[in-house]
Amino acid sequence: MNLTGKLLLVFSLFFVLLKVDAQIVSFSGTIQDGVTKLPINKALVHSPKDSLSSSSDSLGSFTFKFDMSVADTVTVSDSGYEDFKFACDSSIRDKNILILLQPVKALSISIPADIGGINFTGTIQDGHTNEPIGYASVYMARTGYGKTSDSLGNFTFHFDQFTPDTLVVSYVGYEDFKIAIDSSINGKNILVLLQRGRPSNEVVVRGRSIGRGLLLWRMMMKKKKQYNRYNLSNFSYEAYNKLEVDIKNFNPKKVQKVFFLKPFSFVFNNIDSTSEKDPFLPAYLLETVSDYSFQKSPKRYYEDIKASNTKGFKNESMSKLLGVMNQNVNVYGNYITVIDKDFIGPLNDEAYQYYNFSSPDTQIVNGKKLYHFVFSPKHPGQSTFQGDAWIMEKTYQITKISLYLGKEANINFITRISVFQEFTPVNDSIYFLTRDKFFADFNVLGKQSLTFIGRKTTSYKNIVVNSDSITALLKKQNIEDVIKTEPGVNDVSDSDWNKLRHDTLSKNELAIYTTVDKLLQMPKFTRLRKDLQFLATGYRKYGNFEIGPWFNWVSVNQWEGTRYRFDLGNTPQLFKDVYLHGYLAYGTKDEKLKGMGEAYWIVNRLPKRFTLHAKYFNDIDYGISSLGQISQDNIFTVAIRKPNITRKFISKQEISFDAYNEIGGGFSTQVFVADRKYTPLENLPLASNYPTTTGDPLESFSVALKLRFAYLEQFLDGDYFQYSLGTRYPTVEVMAEQGIPGVLHSAYTYTKLSMDISDVIKISPYGSLTYRAYAGKVFGTLPYPFLVNLPGNDLHYYDPYSFNLMTRFEYLADQYIGINVEHNFGSGLFRFIPLTRKLKWRQFWNVKALWGSLDDANSKLNNSTNTFQTLNGKSYIEVGTGIDNILRILRLDLVWRVSPGALPTDNKTSNFGIFGSFHFQF
Repeated sequence: MNLTGKLLLVFSLFFVLLKVDAQIVSFSGTIQDGVTKLPINKALVHSPKDSLSSSSDSLGSFTFKFDMSVADTVTVSDSGYEDFKFACDSSIRDKNILILLQPVKALSISIPADIGGINFTGTIQDGHTNEPIGYASVYMARTGYGKTSDSLGNFTFHFDQFTPDTLVVSYVGYEDFKIAIDSSINGKNILVLLQRGRPSNEVVVRGRSIGRGLLLWRMMMKKKKQYNRYNLSNFSYEAYNKLEVDIKNFNPKKVQKVFFLKPFSFVFNNIDSTSEKDPFLPAYLLETVSDYSFQKSPKRYYEDIKASNTKGFKNESMSKLLGVMNQNVNVYGNYITVIDKDFIGPLNDEAYQYYNFSSPDTQIVNGKKLYHFVFSPKHPGQSTFQGDAWIMEKTYQITKISLYLGKEANINFITRISVFQEFTPVNDSIYFLTRDKFFADFNVLGKQSLTFIGRKTTSYKNIVVNSDSITALLKKQNIEDVIKTEPGVNDVSDSDWNKLRHDTLSKNELAIYTTVDKLLQMPKFTRLRKDLQFLATGYRKYGNFEIGPWFNWVSVNQWEGTRYRFDLGNTPQLFKDVYLHGYLAYGTKDEKLKGMGEAYWIVNRLPKRFTLHAKYFNDIDYGISSLGQISQDNIFTVAIRKPNITRKFISKQEISFDAYNEIGGGFSTQVFVADRKYTPLENLPLASNYPTTTGDPLESFSVALKLRFAYLEQFLDGDYFQYSLGTRYPTVEVMAEQGIPGVLHSAYTYTKLSMDISDVIKISPYGSLTYRAYAGKVFGTLPYPFLVNLPGNDLHYYDPYSFNLMTRFEYLADQYIGINVEHNFGSGLFRFIPLTRKLKWRQFWNVKALWGSLDDANSKLNNSTNTFQTLNGKSYIEVGTGIDNILRILRLDLVWRVSPGALPTDNKTSNFGIFGSFHFQF
């Protein structure tokens, strides 16, 4: 053979060897006893098609090589264990798997309790939700003798002869539970409380093929729309809702030594040290019973709250919030809303991108086969759950599901969240939600600090689906949501409550009612509650009167010097529907007395609110107009004022009257009548610059009408005022104001029109988008107090409603249009960095843009001294980003002024600023 032939032969053999080697791949694994978790040596791993075999070593480990081009079913077998098989193809290449062999059925036996020897029983529960855990592994560590619990978490053991051992309970997703067992256990029942553990990174196989969990998820997704109760034509039920609040992580002995808590030491008699791993003190209990109905098209929600039991306060709006309308968890939805945050559900249309799925086991219950479906987060730092569910064979309906908050989920003040739901059949084809439990641990200072445990339990009965009676009930309902409370909803007797409850109160729950009643009758407890309320809100009640807020009592500014202020108002004990309030203030530098007085009358509270309000005001105008803006009449503002800016002061004297009327359907109107007189004090054009032929300079009389639409807006009612909890729809406000000369000392005629649209839109899983679009125009030639002073900020405290690199009275306009947009990503890019993921920082960006102008007549009247700037032909734009959720309560904003840029000679205008603010959020 010549040289060329030899070379060809060598290359041919080389390529053949390459091809053969490329087809042989391997995977590794560990084989363990499915009950004891002990390694199994010399177990056989066999592939029939390839006639390949391997066996485990003394640690249960093995490596298996196979031909990647040949798919086969691999069998793992060992004497005393059930064989199992799993698919072996290219997808298992280079993986490490954990194989759990199950003992043959003869090892799991049940012996009647009346037979001699040692007998004991037990019940296995979730340590957080107290729900039973069925089909958990229960075994003796030394002998390996074991069994599985039944569907209710119960198990029974019998031994003719017994030596001390350790009982081990294990279940997917939980930490193993171990307890020493000796002969003293005879005849006793053990309560096993399993605690959630970290999900394993290993691939677990129990006689099930690789990818079985993903296949099961796909089959469930095919049925998702059919089983989502909100895709039914309609349904209704009676719901019993119970919310319990408990306290843990405290030392009763130390607490009782605190002098102001000693009188309340009797509450520690209720400490529960058995129901959970850590002792807790039951503290509060709220209950509601309601009839609830839903219709898909047109979409209608209706709830009639028949009874509400709220110890310590009787507030109808609170009863509405505690109904089921606002607390429904739909596990079939793409997103599951918990504490107003959207979490990606395991049945999200794209859940395979966020979750790992497995199906480690099956069980037979009442003759029906159930699949065990387990899910865990695929990526850390995302808003996902871990948990498991039991799924019906063939129909793929959920019978039970448990959801647990991922350990690295970006949520504040909450260390644990659990959701448990149980579904039962209401007909041949529909499994309906019959039990719903939600648990959350709230703390502010860390896991070991004082913790409040919230437990919400809801049960459902009298379930009706696809009924004409529901259609008839909702036929006349004009708006989407209606929550109705029956007369005397808070006055139901204890005997009637015993009939209304779906189940009886536990020992802990009964103790709560007794304790709260006793506390509310104690004067010392009343005083303590008032002290804490005073520190938190700034207000304190003394009989018929109220003082505060304390943080406005002392402040400092360059015009007034040290400013002292004192507020006084009445409480409902004096007048239930009339609120009289006022304050006096005095500055040590200007040596002038100022103040305000107002009267607020609630003519009608329900069903539609109607109020009247009259006010006299004579003080410096600080320009506060929006909720969330910080007043400069505040003890804390001295430290956060911008340095090196020209501060401008103006005084306002106002007599006004307004009437608010809730029309219904989200519409409300407010009529204003006001006489205002302004007196410039410092760094603003004086009144003498504006001579008039009629009336006094800088004084106007006007009437205005505001129309507001906020569909399905929810409110929390205070003693006199309502506090908006927002709406899931845009809020629209339109206002028109007309100036009338010749009334009192008014000198001006003008017309003002304005419009404002705002909303918060959830764009899960990409956070939320907040926007506000606004526009306005002033018709008439007027002094600057009656034109539009574009909103500026004199503080380093970030103001979402103002331009933070603009100062007050810097820009003047008589027509304008603007938009504010902010996108909060949640964890965003911070979730990819271990440190920022642990700190739970959040990412955002925002843009504020405004276009405005001032006509020639108004510019000539107001700007002869160049006090104000205008935006004629220019845009004012600020962009910002920063870090949200610093230490859970702080936000840092970095703001750039993009347009207009500062002139080279302008040393006071900054194109960049750093601002801080408090931002409390979950």
